[in-house]
Amino acid sequence: MRNEFIIHKDFPNLSETDHDELVRLHIKKNKSFEIIQKIANLGTWEYDYKSNLVTWSQQMFIICGITTGVTMQHEDFFKLVHPKDRKQAEEKMLAAIENKTEYEIELRLVRPSGEVRYVIETVQFMLDSNNELATIIGVIQDVTENKSLRLRLKEEEQYYESLFNNNADSIFSFDLEGNFLSGNKVLEETFGYSKEELLKLSFKDVVEPECYQKTLDFFMKTKTTLMPQNYESIGIHKNGDRMEFSLTNIPIIINGELVGVYGIAKNITDKKVLEQSLREADIKYRSIVEQSIVGVFIAQHGKFVYTNPHLNQLLGQTTLLGTDIYESIHPEDRQNVVTQILALKEGQSIRNLSHRTIKQDGTIIIVEVHYTRIIHQGEIATIGTVLDVTDRKKTEELNQYIAYHDYLTELPNRRMFEQRLGTLLSGNLDLTQQIAVMLIDLDRFKLVNDTLGHAIGDALLNQFATKLQGCCLDERQTVYRLSGDEFCIILTDIKSQDEIEMVSDKILQMTKEEFIADGYELHISASIGISRSPENGSTVDSLFKHADTALYYAKSQGRNQVQYYTAALNMHSFKHFALSNDLRKALAKDELFIQYMPRVQAQTTEILGVEALVRWNHPDWGLVSPAEFVPIAEETGLIIPIGEWVLREACKQNKRWQDMGFTSMTVSVNFSVKQLLQQNILQTIDRIVEETGLSPEYLEIEITESSFISNEKEVIHLLDELKKRKIKVSLDDFGTGFSSLYLLKQLSLDTIKIDKSFVEEILTNPVNKSIIECILSLAKAMNMNVVAEGVETAEQYAFLKSKECDEIQGYYFSRPLDIKDLEALLKSKQMNTQLAIRNQAKIVSNRRGYSRLDWVNPLIAMMEIEMFKDKKLELGIKEVLVTHIGAKGLNFLMAARMPLYGDTVIKFRIEIFNEAYEFSGKIAWFQEMQDCDFFEYGVQFQNGDHLQMASIQALRALFTLAEQASPAQLVQ
Repeated sequence: MRNEFIIHKDFPNLSETDHDELVRLHIKKNKSFEIIQKIANLGTWEYDYKSNLVTWSQQMFIICGITTGVTMQHEDFFKLVHPKDRKQAEEKMLAAIENKTEYEIELRLVRPSGEVRYVIETVQFMLDSNNELATIIGVIQDVTENKSLRLRLKEEEQYYESLFNNNADSIFSFDLEGNFLSGNKVLEETFGYSKEELLKLSFKDVVEPECYQKTLDFFMKTKTTLMPQNYESIGIHKNGDRMEFSLTNIPIIINGELVGVYGIAKNITDKKVLEQSLREADIKYRSIVEQSIVGVFIAQHGKFVYTNPHLNQLLGQTTLLGTDIYESIHPEDRQNVVTQILALKEGQSIRNLSHRTIKQDGTIIIVEVHYTRIIHQGEIATIGTVLDVTDRKKTEELNQYIAYHDYLTELPNRRMFEQRLGTLLSGNLDLTQQIAVMLIDLDRFKLVNDTLGHAIGDALLNQFATKLQGCCLDERQTVYRLSGDEFCIILTDIKSQDEIEMVSDKILQMTKEEFIADGYELHISASIGISRSPENGSTVDSLFKHADTALYYAKSQGRNQVQYYTAALNMHSFKHFALSNDLRKALAKDELFIQYMPRVQAQTTEILGVEALVRWNHPDWGLVSPAEFVPIAEETGLIIPIGEWVLREACKQNKRWQDMGFTSMTVSVNFSVKQLLQQNILQTIDRIVEETGLSPEYLEIEITESSFISNEKEVIHLLDELKKRKIKVSLDDFGTGFSSLYLLKQLSLDTIKIDKSFVEEILTNPVNKSIIECILSLAKAMNMNVVAEGVETAEQYAFLKSKECDEIQGYYFSRPLDIKDLEALLKSKQMNTQLAIRNQAKIVSNRRGYSRLDWVNPLIAMMEIEMFKDKKLELGIKEVLVTHIGAKGLNFLMAARMPLYGDTVIKFRIEIFNEAYEFSGKIAWFQEMQDCDFFEYGVQFQNGDHLQMASIQALRALFTLAEQASPAQLVQ
């Protein structure tokens, strides 16, 4: 046995009895050692370095989790060491063996079961007499439980440290006297003291004096009850600032004994400020809501739970609390409002929902309500603000009415017209419905305004508007006043052309009715322009533009008529636009000139005078009729400088004829109303007469009857002044205006001119014949000279001569003449025969050296102006009659003046034997047809050779066909 070996080795001479005793004592000692090891959880091992024998104690096996008694080698221990600690243990052992020094190391051992145990190993080295290593003794103590305890303690210390130092609130502790024992960083920052300064203070030093007793009471209550206490107090910062806190006192008890007090202080200064602000805001809100001029309510479950005084007053109630919110809403609006409110989610709103509300007395008002869904006292609710907008709505409706109605006639205005027409057109995209736009313009309404004044003009417009609405218009026909004297009717769902004609006929018949304004009996007429959808356009702009084009053409053709839009009318509109722009430059460019119309003594045919007639030789349109450009001049005010120029040129030319030795005669110059009513008109006439040297008695001023309407006093004064100057005055177009015998007697007139409308039917209309006889008798009785205008036949001349008419003016004797042609007549002093040129049609010879065809029945061609002054135009396509055609040009007829110059390029499209041919060219010549309103034009083709070849081939076919067929067969 190992014990025996030890005893014999240590005591070699020991007796048997003593040996046994020693063995017994040794065993007892070992038992005691094992008990000690077990209690201390220590294990020992011993390694005999020389014999390489290892001995483990029993506790060693227990610590390592190995069965007791198993033979262990020295290396087996390192196998039990945790892999991460093994290298360190081996290196430590080797280093200690080499140095023969003891060491201590903490290791982890891994039991065969996998359990990890923490141990502290202490190793000592025993040397023999030769100072050589003999034995290594190791002691291992299992410290796993202590290790866990230390780790847990460390974690708790860290947790406490974190809770103490990282808390957002101030954490501190007091002794039983209230002195600071500790405090975290937040406490230092909150009060502005360092840690060292705080440890010298008590809570008395940092509490506001007024709150000290309260704080002390709660501190003492914590000590006496040994229970936590919560309260609020006010602290003082080091700089004197006051701070409000929510405090908690916690007793510190160790081993059942109170040793101090913990404290937690939450800074609620900002919260208190916010609460105060909220209280103030609540007071302000309540004040505002209670005194508001807007109704405010809160409703839950369909009932009012709050209403402010204004809402109660608005609905005529003492209180609305508990009443049904929806009962106050008008029944017709209720379902819509309820649906929208119930669809709202929390936080969603409906802004400015307008509906009707019924007051207690039954009065209906219009309100705008802002509804919002909120949570009120834990439940969904509706909050709303109510504004009475009844008056505002009425104002808006009035403004809406004013915006869309004419202030004078109360008819819908242009804005309403455009909106309504736009709506109709947008709903007619399939073009199944026929819509017509009818523009109506009062003829010469400006004359009424200028002569009788705007008050009478407005009265006339009102009467016209009333009568227009009464023209049997049905629900499909709406009347609008667009501007000034321009009205419009939209006709919808038209089934036939007859419907449009019926309305337009009624309007024209209505204008023949009696119109009386401020004692004046007014006779009016109207011009009507009509466009239709879809054939004339499908937009508001296109239909209005085309109706306006038709209206302008109706006025230009003599007024008091209806004109439907066709593409050809664009030419007239374009020409009017061009002339309006160019007239301002006409004087400066010397484009205006004067022709003279002779006035012949009826009995002797002697030329007694001439009428100066202004003409315009336009660079693009050629000779422009005064009927076209004089109205433009009057509209633009250019009539004044043009009239002054005509007066000067006429006086200058008459004086020149006198200087040339011709018999002295009178030159007549037409004056417009605007010219006549100029403030300095007399000074202008005097200056021109003096500058030209013409004697005043050889000048005659022609005025119209409209000149003295509403300006009677001024005109009478002017005519008296002209008579004093020996300047003659004649009344033009007598019988067509506002003539009265009283005015005729008052005016200082020398001559009256019978309008050509009476002369035209002098032999066929007994009424006209009687009127002329009466005029001649009246003039003779009043010692006035009479001139008959528009005499064109020998029969008319013979009748007037027999009735002793003083003078004749008309094409029977002469057209208006240029200066040279008139001078040739003046040399003979009288006109015994008509001019040869008067009734002879101009013969136009074949001006080309190539073959052409003349048709009895002209071909119909489609014509459009492609270019004008190097600019592309879109004036639409017009039908024209082609009278002659050749390989390089054609002749065509149309009832309109074309722009002759300005590099005008015209395109034609002609179908010959069902084949379409297109030609482009420029006008080479033109002539006005005699006794009709047509113009003939000659066009030089500008096409390329391939188009010319096409036309030549077609002509060859036509030549062949012409020998076999009639002209009617050629036009297909």
